[in-house]
Amino acid sequence: TPVPTPHAVPALLSFLSPALKAKPYTKSTSGETNVISEERTVPVTDLRSLPESDLQAFTTDTSGFQWVKHESKLSGDELLDEESIKRVYYPEVDAFLKSRLGAKRTFIFDHTTRRAPPRGEKVDFGRDPNARGPVHRAHVDQSRSAGAERVFVHMGEEAERLSRGRVQIVNVWRPIRGPVTDWPLAVADYRSVDPETDLQPTDLIYPHRVGETLSVRYSPRQRWYYISEQQPEDVLLLKCYESESESESDSLSDTPGADGVQKGRALLTPHTAFWNPESGGREGEPRQSIEVRALVFYSD
Repeated sequence: TPVPTPHAVPALLSFLSPALKAKPYTKSTSGETNVISEERTVPVTDLRSLPESDLQAFTTDTSGFQWVKHESKLSGDELLDEESIKRVYYPEVDAFLKSRLGAKRTFIFDHTTRRAPPRGEKVDFGRDPNARGPVHRAHVDQSRSAGAERVFVHMGEEAERLSRGRVQIVNVWRPIRGPVTDWPLAVADYRSVDPETDLQPTDLIYPHRVGETLSVRYSPRQRWYYISEQQPEDVLLLKCYESESESESDSLSDTPGADGVQKGRALLTPHTAFWNPESGGREGEPRQSIEVRALVFYSD
């Protein structure tokens, strides 16, 4: 069989501009922000165009993201129904994360459904939770401190004990209908990201608390990927937070020790929606997706 030739689309991605010198912020209710964006045309490589041997190198611990196959009992509009999501989909995600990642326990703390606008209409980045469009700006869902804090926000009296073990936050991203052609999700390989220069803590100001995400600055070193014609069974796992950082594992070699800690472990996944120039004039339903975010624990 012929060896696949990697194929990349030239995509316009939106990054944090170096012109902004203050700490970026966005207010959750009004959308008010001081963020200055810059757009760059970036090659985004189609994971489907890579040989299987290359794909195996992309895991939540190496690249930060992982393309996995998983079928849900729910499909179509069932994945837009709040009760079905919590009753059926949450337990499916819990079981899948345990089997795929070897986790002992998970706690799903939120989910978001997104719908791209009909062709020709502007993407709505408004605050209406029932009409949330794709996020067209490179970002990470949590900063390191906000990720660590999530354990204490959700796990009550168990938080102290659980936070002493390995903790991750994983975003389970799935199309509700396929194939996705218009607004796919681009993910950056953690190995191509410099956390010191490329990532900027950004305040997300809620009425009663301040959360912190990460904005992403452009670098020509970054390598971006997507899945063409993504179907509902093509699930992307995105690591948003990892408690076991590289600095804690500096004393270990590149081979995992007894506790599995590895130098250079991926800590997070920058990601963004992008308009796929290759979707052309093809008629298709606007992208609909569901993402579930879970705390993932490796000790009881």
